Amino acid sequence: MEQIAILLPRQTILKYAQNVLEKEKTQVQILKVVENSNAAAEAKEAIDAGARVIIARGLQATLIKESLNIPVVEMPITVREIGFMILKAKNMLKKDHPSIGIVAFENMFESLDELDELFDFELHFYKLNELNETRNLVSQAIKDGVDLIIGGVKTNQIAFEIGFPSLFMETGEESIKKALQMAVHMLELAELEKHNKAQLDTLLDTSFSGIIKINAYQEIVAVNRVIEQLLEKPTSEVIGFPIDKVFDGIDTDSIDGILSGREELYSTSFSIKDQLLMVIGAPIQYDGHYSGAILTCHKVRTVRDEGSEQGARLAGSHLAVHNFHHIQRESNEMKRCIKLARAYGISRNPVFIYGETGTEIEIFAEAIHNNSPQKGGPFIRMNCSTLSPEEQKRVLFGFGEENRKKSGCALEAAASGTVFLEEVDRLSPECQYLLFKAVRDRLFWDHDSMVKRVLPVRLIAASNKELAVLVKQGKFREDFYIFISPLKISLPPLRTEPEEIRRFTGLYLEKYNTAYSRYVEISEAALCVMEEYFWEGNILQLESFCERLVLTAHRRKVEEGMVKNLLQELYPVIGKENGSVQIVRNQNPEALRIERLMERYNGRRTEVAEAMKISTTTLWRKMKRYGIGDNYDL
Repeated sequence: MEQIAILLPRQTILKYAQNVLEKEKTQVQILKVVENSNAAAEAKEAIDAGARVIIARGLQATLIKESLNIPVVEMPITVREIGFMILKAKNMLKKDHPSIGIVAFENMFESLDELDELFDFELHFYKLNELNETRNLVSQAIKDGVDLIIGGVKTNQIAFEIGFPSLFMETGEESIKKALQMAVHMLELAELEKHNKAQLDTLLDTSFSGIIKINAYQEIVAVNRVIEQLLEKPTSEVIGFPIDKVFDGIDTDSIDGILSGREELYSTSFSIKDQLLMVIGAPIQYDGHYSGAILTCHKVRTVRDEGSEQGARLAGSHLAVHNFHHIQRESNEMKRCIKLARAYGISRNPVFIYGETGTEIEIFAEAIHNNSPQKGGPFIRMNCSTLSPEEQKRVLFGFGEENRKKSGCALEAAASGTVFLEEVDRLSPECQYLLFKAVRDRLFWDHDSMVKRVLPVRLIAASNKELAVLVKQGKFREDFYIFISPLKISLPPLRTEPEEIRRFTGLYLEKYNTAYSRYVEISEAALCVMEEYFWEGNILQLESFCERLVLTAHRRKVEEGMVKNLLQELYPVIGKENGSVQIVRNQNPEALRIERLMERYNGRRTEVAEAMKISTTTLWRKMKRYGIGDNYDL
C-alpha cells in the first residue's frame, strides 16, 4: 500500500512505526521524522510523490490539515499507552499519588476520562491551542504544584531548560497500528468511491434522459451530457450552483421534501430553453441520512400540428403568458395546489380548477398549459357564462350554415393546444355532451352524424361551484363531470389564510402609497377587522379595497372604524326592511339607530346624544366603534 505517508516528530516513534509495518507486512510511500515547522512542506512533497493519505501526530497533523486538502489520520495516544507513562512517572517521582500535569494539544489522546482514578494520581490537563502558548502553560502547571509534566517536544525542551521533571509523550505501536489500519480503510473507501463514480459517469454518459445529481444543500454535483446539451453549457459552469439558480422554475419545495425524508418520490415538470421536461426525483440515502438526490429528466414530446396554418396563425395571438412563479399567494395550501398543478401539467387529460373569484384561477390555467405537452400550441379562453347555448355551440364547434367548415371554432383554433373553459358550470348540457365526445373519443358532430377527427386538444375547466352538487341536482352531466374531475385542484379562499390577508394588505398599501405619493398606514385593530372579513372576491377584492383606502383616507393612520365603514359601503349586506329588499347599511341595531338619528338631525351630535340620552363623548365612541364617524369627519 504505497499511497500512505507517515510523518513523525521523533526518532523513537519511527522505530515503533517500522516494527508495526514489518509485523503487518505493509509498505508505505514515505516514513520519516520531520520538524514541526516543515510538516506541511514535507506533506506536500509526499502528495507530489503519490501519497493519498497522511498519518501524523498532534501539532503536525493540525498544521497539515490547515495547509493541504488531503485526508489526514491522526495518531492519538491510547489509554493503555498513557497508563504506561503514568507508571513510569510514579517510578521517577517515587510517590504513590503524584500530581501530574499534561501540556498538549487535545488531539493527542483517545481519552483522558477517569485516568486519575484508574492509575491513582492527580491529573491536571493544560490544553494547547497554539504552540507559542507552551511556555506559559508549563509555568502555570508548575505554579499549580504539579510534580511532573508530560508533553511533546516543545514542552520537554522548556521543562529541561528550567530543570523541571518531564516525560515525552511517546506514541507506541498500538497507536501507530490503529492509525495505519484507518489509513488503509480510507484508501479502500476512496477506491470504492472511484469505482462508483466511474459507474455513475458511465450511466450519465449513456443515458438518453437528463440526469442531475444534487447534494443535501440542493447544490448541483453532477449532470450528464443531455442536460449539458439542453443548457448549452459545460458541466463545469453548473457544478456547485444551487439548482434553482441554474434551472429556473424548478420546484425546490418538493426537492426539499425528498431531501428531508418527507417524501420518497416526487414528480414535477419544468422547462429548459422551451424544452418541457418531466422530472422524477428520488433521495440518496446512506446510513439513515439523506445525502442528496437524483433527478431524472425525460423530454416531453409536445403536441404540435405544424401543418396547420390556422393553428400556427393563432398560436401567436392566443398566448398563455403566466407561469407558476406569477402566483402571488405563498401559503402552504397554495404551495400544495401548485405542486398538484405541476404534476397535472405532464398529463394530456382535462384539469378542473375549483375556486372563487380572485383566487388566481386564470394564472393556474395558463401555468398548467405552459408546463404541458400542449405548451407549443394556442391557449384559447372561453367564458361559458357570457354566451347563450347556441352561441356556445357556435364558438366551440362552429355550428351554423356560415361555419360549416368549422374554420373559426375554438376546438379547431386550439388544435395542439388548450381550451380553457371559465365558469364551466354554465356550459349547456348539449355542449357538455358534444365536448365530452370530441375530446375523449375524437368524435365530432357533422351533418347529423358523428365523424372521427384527429384534433388533439386539452381541456382546462374552472368553476366557483362544486360540480358534484350540480350533478346530484341534475344540473350538470355526470359523464362530463367524471371526465374532467379526476385531475382537480381546489384553490383555498383567502379568508382561510389570515396571515396572507395581512401580508397582501401590506403589499398593496405599499404599492398604492407609492403610486399616489401618499403615506397611509393601518392600525393593528383595523388589520384584525380585515383578517376577519369574508373577502368573497379574494385578492382581487382585497387589492381594490386597499387602493380605495389609500385614495380616500383622511388621516395617515387608518383605524378600524374606517375599515368597517368602507367595507359596509362597498360591500353592503342585502336584506329585507319594511317588507322590501334593501341594502342593510348596518346590521347592529344600535348602530342603525345612530345612523338614522344623525340623518334626521343633519349630523348635529349634541341633538343625537340628547335623543339617545347619552353624553356626546359616549356618542363619539359608539360612532367610532361602528365605523359611522368617518361619514361625519370624526
